[in-house]
Amino acid sequence: MSRLAVLALLMLALGPAGAAVRVEGLVERPGEQPLAPGGRLLDALLTARVRADAYLLGAAWLHQAEIPAQRDLKTGILFELGVLERLAVMGDEPERAELFHRLAEQVRAAPVSGRRATSLDPLRLETRPGDNRLLGEGDRLLFPPRPRHVRVTGAVRADCSPPFLGLRPATAYLHDCPRHIAADPDWLYVIQPDGQVSRLGVAAWNRAPDQPLAPGAVLYVPLDGSLLEGLAKDLNRELARFIATQPLPLDGATEDNDETSGLSVDCPLCRTDTGNDPGPD
Repeated sequence: MSRLAVLALLMLALGPAGAAVRVEGLVERPGEQPLAPGGRLLDALLTARVRADAYLLGAAWLHQAEIPAQRDLKTGILFELGVLERLAVMGDEPERAELFHRLAEQVRAAPVSGRRATSLDPLRLETRPGDNRLLGEGDRLLFPPRPRHVRVTGAVRADCSPPFLGLRPATAYLHDCPRHIAADPDWLYVIQPDGQVSRLGVAAWNRAPDQPLAPGAVLYVPLDGSLLEGLAKDLNRELARFIATQPLPLDGATEDNDETSGLSVDCPLCRTDTGNDPGPD
Protein backbone atom coordinates (compact mmCIF):
# COMPACT_ATOMS: atom_id res chain seq x y z
CA MET A 1 0.00 0.00 0.00
CA SER A 2 1.37 3.42 -0.94
CA ARG A 3 2.15 6.16 1.56
CA LEU A 4 -0.66 8.32 0.20
CA ALA A 5 -3.17 5.52 0.71
CA VAL A 6 -1.97 4.97 4.27
CA LEU A 7 -2.22 8.69 4.98
CA ALA A 8 -5.72 8.85 3.53
CA LEU A 9 -6.87 5.94 5.66
CA LEU A 10 -5.36 7.53 8.75
CA MET A 11 -7.16 10.82 8.10
CA LEU A 12 -10.46 9.01 7.61
CA ALA A 13 -9.93 7.12 10.86
CA LEU A 14 -9.19 10.29 12.78
CA GLY A 15 -12.08 12.17 11.23
CA PRO A 16 -12.27 15.94 10.66
CA ALA A 17 -10.85 18.19 13.36
CA GLY A 18 -13.21 20.31 15.39
CA ALA A 19 -12.85 24.01 16.15
CA ALA A 20 -10.93 25.35 19.12
CA VAL A 21 -12.55 28.46 20.58
CA ARG A 22 -11.87 30.60 23.65
CA VAL A 23 -14.56 31.52 26.16
CA GLU A 24 -13.67 34.47 28.39
CA GLY A 25 -15.21 36.58 31.13
CA LEU A 26 -17.89 35.52 33.58
CA VAL A 27 -17.95 31.77 32.98
CA GLU A 28 -17.05 28.95 35.36
CA ARG A 29 -14.64 27.29 32.94
CA PRO A 30 -12.86 30.02 30.99
CA GLY A 31 -10.22 29.31 28.41
CA GLU A 32 -9.89 27.26 25.26
CA GLN A 33 -12.73 24.88 24.47
CA PRO A 34 -11.95 22.14 21.93
CA LEU A 35 -15.15 21.24 20.12
CA ALA A 36 -16.13 18.25 18.04
CA PRO A 37 -16.67 18.74 14.29
CA GLY A 38 -19.82 20.80 13.75
CA GLY A 39 -19.50 22.48 17.15
CA ARG A 40 -21.94 25.32 17.66
CA LEU A 41 -22.38 28.28 20.00
CA LEU A 42 -24.45 26.38 22.54
CA ASP A 43 -21.89 23.57 22.75
CA ALA A 44 -19.19 26.02 23.84
CA LEU A 45 -21.50 27.79 26.29
CA LEU A 46 -22.60 24.59 27.98
CA THR A 47 -19.00 23.46 28.34
CA ALA A 48 -17.89 26.84 29.76
CA ARG A 49 -20.97 27.16 32.01
CA VAL A 50 -21.97 30.82 31.81
CA ARG A 51 -22.31 32.43 35.23
CA ALA A 52 -25.57 33.95 36.45
CA ASP A 53 -23.96 37.39 36.80
CA ALA A 54 -22.77 37.52 33.18
CA TYR A 55 -24.32 40.37 31.19
CA LEU A 56 -25.85 38.36 28.37
CA LEU A 57 -27.05 41.40 26.43
CA GLY A 58 -23.44 42.51 26.07
CA ALA A 59 -21.96 39.07 25.38
CA ALA A 60 -20.01 38.98 22.12
CA TRP A 61 -19.09 36.39 19.52
CA LEU A 62 -15.82 37.33 17.80
CA HIS A 63 -15.94 35.34 14.57
CA GLN A 64 -12.77 35.01 12.50
CA ALA A 65 -14.72 34.93 9.23
CA GLU A 66 -15.95 38.51 9.85
CA ILE A 67 -12.46 40.00 10.15
CA PRO A 68 -11.64 40.69 6.45
CA ALA A 69 -14.79 42.74 5.86
CA GLN A 70 -14.33 44.66 9.11
CA ARG A 71 -10.69 45.35 8.26
CA ASP A 72 -11.83 46.86 4.96
CA LEU A 73 -14.44 48.91 6.83
CA LYS A 74 -11.80 50.32 9.18
CA THR A 75 -9.45 51.15 6.32
CA GLY A 76 -12.19 53.02 4.46
CA ILE A 77 -13.18 55.03 7.54
CA LEU A 78 -9.58 56.09 8.18
CA PHE A 79 -9.14 57.16 4.56
CA GLU A 80 -12.30 59.28 4.59
CA LEU A 81 -11.49 60.91 7.93
CA GLY A 82 -8.00 61.70 6.63
CA VAL A 83 -9.45 63.44 3.57
CA LEU A 84 -11.86 65.45 5.72
CA GLU A 85 -9.09 66.48 8.11
CA ARG A 86 -6.84 67.69 5.29
CA LEU A 87 -9.67 69.70 3.75
CA ALA A 88 -10.47 71.28 7.12
CA VAL A 89 -6.82 72.24 7.60
CA MET A 90 -6.68 73.74 4.11
CA GLY A 91 -9.90 75.63 4.81
CA ASP A 92 -8.53 77.04 8.09
CA GLU A 93 -11.17 75.25 10.18
CA PRO A 94 -9.15 74.03 13.18
CA GLU A 95 -12.12 72.85 15.27
CA ARG A 96 -13.33 70.56 12.51
CA ALA A 97 -9.80 69.38 11.76
CA GLU A 98 -9.31 68.47 15.43
CA LEU A 99 -12.57 66.52 15.51
CA PHE A 100 -11.73 64.52 12.37
CA HIS A 101 -8.26 63.82 13.76
CA ARG A 102 -9.67 62.69 17.12
CA LEU A 103 -12.14 60.32 15.48
CA ALA A 104 -9.40 58.90 13.28
CA GLU A 105 -7.17 58.26 16.28
CA GLN A 106 -10.01 56.44 18.05
CA VAL A 107 -10.63 54.22 15.05
CA ARG A 108 -6.92 53.60 14.52
CA ALA A 109 -6.53 52.45 18.14
CA ALA A 110 -9.43 50.01 17.85
CA PRO A 111 -8.85 46.39 16.88
CA VAL A 112 -10.71 44.63 14.13
CA SER A 113 -12.68 42.33 16.42
CA GLY A 114 -14.70 40.18 14.04
CA ARG A 115 -17.77 40.60 16.23
CA ARG A 116 -20.94 39.13 14.78
CA ALA A 117 -24.14 40.44 16.33
CA THR A 118 -26.09 37.52 17.77
CA SER A 119 -27.60 36.50 21.08
CA LEU A 120 -25.44 34.36 23.37
CA ASP A 121 -28.25 33.60 25.79
CA PRO A 122 -28.05 29.81 26.26
CA LEU A 123 -31.82 29.52 26.69
CA ARG A 124 -32.48 31.39 23.45
CA LEU A 125 -29.94 29.28 21.57
CA GLU A 126 -31.61 26.12 22.86
CA THR A 127 -35.13 27.21 21.92
CA ARG A 128 -34.22 28.85 18.60
CA PRO A 129 -31.94 26.43 16.74
CA GLY A 130 -31.54 28.83 13.83
CA ASP A 131 -29.55 31.16 16.12
CA ASN A 132 -27.22 28.37 17.25
CA ARG A 133 -24.57 28.91 14.59
CA LEU A 134 -21.44 26.98 13.72
CA LEU A 135 -18.23 28.13 15.36
CA GLY A 136 -14.94 28.60 13.55
CA GLU A 137 -11.35 27.96 14.50
CA GLY A 138 -10.00 30.79 16.66
CA ASP A 139 -13.40 32.27 17.53
CA ARG A 140 -13.83 33.95 20.94
CA LEU A 141 -16.91 34.22 23.14
CA LEU A 142 -16.90 37.07 25.68
CA PHE A 143 -19.14 37.42 28.73
CA PRO A 144 -18.66 40.83 30.41
CA PRO A 145 -20.08 42.16 33.68
CA ARG A 146 -23.07 44.50 33.55
CA PRO A 147 -21.98 48.10 32.93
CA ARG A 148 -23.27 51.04 34.94
CA HIS A 149 -22.90 53.73 32.27
CA VAL A 150 -23.62 54.54 28.65
CA ARG A 151 -21.18 56.15 26.24
CA VAL A 152 -21.70 59.29 24.16
CA THR A 153 -19.18 59.76 21.37
CA GLY A 154 -18.76 61.14 17.86
CA ALA A 155 -19.34 64.81 17.07
CA VAL A 156 -19.23 65.97 20.69
CA ARG A 157 -16.77 68.32 22.35
CA ALA A 158 -15.52 65.43 24.48
CA ASP A 159 -16.71 61.88 24.95
CA CYS A 160 -18.51 61.18 28.19
CA SER A 161 -19.97 58.26 30.15
CA PRO A 162 -23.10 59.38 32.02
CA PRO A 163 -24.60 56.90 34.49
CA PHE A 164 -27.22 54.57 33.09
CA LEU A 165 -30.72 55.43 34.30
CA GLY A 166 -33.56 53.04 33.56
CA LEU A 167 -36.08 54.32 31.01
CA ARG A 168 -34.11 57.53 30.46
CA PRO A 169 -34.58 58.39 26.76
CA ALA A 170 -31.57 58.24 24.49
CA THR A 171 -31.78 61.94 23.65
CA ALA A 172 -31.67 62.90 27.34
CA TYR A 173 -28.08 61.65 27.57
CA LEU A 174 -27.04 64.26 25.01
CA HIS A 175 -27.45 66.94 27.69
CA ASP A 176 -24.39 65.47 29.41
CA CYS A 177 -22.13 65.85 26.35
CA PRO A 178 -22.24 69.16 24.46
CA ARG A 179 -22.41 68.74 20.71
CA HIS A 180 -19.56 69.83 18.47
CA ILE A 181 -20.19 72.59 15.92
CA ALA A 182 -19.78 69.91 13.23
CA ALA A 183 -22.55 67.69 14.65
CA ASP A 184 -25.64 66.78 12.67
CA PRO A 185 -28.63 68.33 14.49
CA ASP A 186 -31.16 65.93 12.96
CA TRP A 187 -29.95 62.40 13.70
CA LEU A 188 -28.53 60.16 16.40
CA TYR A 189 -27.19 56.61 16.14
CA VAL A 190 -28.02 54.18 18.93
CA ILE A 191 -25.71 51.17 19.34
CA GLN A 192 -27.09 48.74 21.89
CA PRO A 193 -24.68 46.44 23.78
CA ASP A 194 -25.75 43.46 21.65
CA GLY A 195 -24.36 45.23 18.57
CA GLN A 196 -27.70 46.31 17.09
CA VAL A 197 -27.58 49.73 15.41
CA SER A 198 -30.47 52.10 14.74
CA ARG A 199 -30.71 55.68 13.50
CA LEU A 200 -33.02 57.95 15.45
CA GLY A 201 -34.53 61.20 14.18
CA VAL A 202 -34.14 63.91 16.84
CA ALA A 203 -35.17 67.14 15.06
CA ALA A 204 -38.64 68.66 14.98
CA TRP A 205 -39.24 67.54 11.39
CA ASN A 206 -38.19 63.89 11.82
CA ARG A 207 -38.53 63.17 15.53
CA ALA A 208 -39.04 59.47 16.19
CA PRO A 209 -40.34 57.88 19.39
CA ASP A 210 -37.46 57.99 21.83
CA GLN A 211 -35.60 54.79 22.44
CA PRO A 212 -34.65 53.49 25.88
CA LEU A 213 -31.11 52.23 26.22
CA ALA A 214 -29.58 49.20 27.87
CA PRO A 215 -26.56 49.55 30.17
CA GLY A 216 -23.40 49.77 28.09
CA ALA A 217 -25.10 51.27 25.04
CA VAL A 218 -23.24 53.79 22.88
CA LEU A 219 -24.72 56.95 21.39
CA TYR A 220 -22.89 58.09 18.28
CA VAL A 221 -23.57 61.76 17.48
CA PRO A 222 -23.09 61.93 13.70
CA LEU A 223 -21.16 64.46 11.70
CA ASP A 224 -23.16 67.08 9.82
CA GLY A 225 -24.21 65.50 6.54
CA SER A 226 -23.47 68.69 4.62
CA LEU A 227 -19.76 68.25 5.46
CA LEU A 228 -19.73 64.77 3.98
CA GLU A 229 -21.72 65.27 0.79
CA GLY A 230 -19.75 64.22 -2.25
CA LEU A 231 -16.80 63.09 -0.11
CA ALA A 232 -17.86 60.51 2.45
CA LYS A 233 -21.65 60.38 2.44
CA ASP A 234 -21.79 56.98 4.20
CA LEU A 235 -19.19 57.82 6.87
CA ASN A 236 -21.66 58.18 9.75
CA ARG A 237 -23.28 54.84 9.03
CA GLU A 238 -19.85 53.21 8.69
CA LEU A 239 -18.63 54.65 11.99
CA ALA A 240 -21.74 53.41 13.79
CA ARG A 241 -21.25 49.94 12.28
CA PHE A 242 -17.61 49.90 13.36
CA ILE A 243 -18.44 50.99 16.92
CA ALA A 244 -20.96 48.14 17.05
CA THR A 245 -18.14 45.63 16.43
CA GLN A 246 -16.37 46.62 19.64
CA PRO A 247 -17.26 44.43 22.64
CA LEU A 248 -17.70 45.58 26.21
CA PRO A 249 -14.63 45.32 28.48
CA LEU A 250 -14.18 42.17 30.54
CA ASP A 251 -12.02 43.64 33.29
CA GLY A 252 -14.57 45.81 35.09
CA ALA A 253 -12.49 48.95 34.48
CA THR A 254 -14.00 52.27 35.52
CA GLU A 255 -13.65 55.33 33.35
CA ASP A 256 -15.89 57.99 34.80
CA ASN A 257 -15.99 61.33 33.00
CA ASP A 258 -13.07 60.50 30.73
CA GLU A 259 -12.35 62.91 27.93
CA THR A 260 -10.55 60.76 25.40
CA SER A 261 -11.59 57.53 23.85
CA GLY A 262 -10.98 54.58 21.61
CA LEU A 263 -13.19 51.78 20.37
CA SER A 264 -12.44 48.33 21.80
CA VAL A 265 -12.19 46.12 24.85
CA ASP A 266 -8.91 47.89 25.56
CA CYS A 267 -9.87 51.21 23.97
CA PRO A 268 -11.86 53.80 25.87
CA LEU A 269 -14.63 54.55 23.36
CA CYS A 270 -16.53 51.43 24.26
CA ARG A 271 -15.35 51.32 27.86
CA THR A 272 -17.97 51.94 30.50
CA ASP A 273 -17.98 51.59 34.25
CA THR A 274 -18.64 47.93 35.00
CA GLY A 275 -18.32 47.96 38.77
CA ASN A 276 -20.09 45.51 41.01
CA ASP A 277 -22.86 47.93 41.88
CA PRO A 278 -25.58 47.16 39.33
CA GLY A 279 -26.83 50.73 39.42
CA PRO A 280 -30.44 51.82 38.98
CA ASP A 281 -32.78 49.79 36.80
